[in-house]
Amino acid sequence: MSWRDAVQPALRVMLRGEAYPDPYLELLRVGVEHRDVAEAVVVTLAVDGALVTGTVIPAEAWENLYVRQVGEADHYGMRKVVREVLGHLDQAAEDGRRRRSSDPRFLHLKDVTVRSGRTARRLPAWRGPLAAVSGWSLGEPDEL
Repeated sequence: MSWRDAVQPALRVMLRGEAYPDPYLELLRVGVEHRDVAEAVVVTLAVDGALVTGTVIPAEAWENLYVRQVGEADHYGMRKVVREVLGHLDQAAEDGRRRRSSDPRFLHLKDVTVRSGRTARRLPAWRGPLAAVSGWSLGEPDEL
């Protein structure tokens, strides 16, 4: 899929004026996903009363971070499960039964800080639905 083809849904949303997904955030997600955005883009999102700040990354990069995390920690024996599921997805993509593509409903971040009240926590990666974002800004908040 070309960049122009991927942008068409976001442009339709902008022209119709629908509330979700935010068309400007969707354009940013699509640009990063198709690697048309050359520089790292840091955003701060308002999600369920918390501020989530991080660098926008393609779904594939998030998936690689996720698999590495699971492999290092092996919580509840998830390492084997994740490998099997990804193997099935890869095989289905090779067989032409399923395309391995990013899910446009989600935004992916790395080097994340989640702020809620006076608490701040760091995460290596974050995946959240675009529909859960109630507001956003480029950059990160300054300390006061």
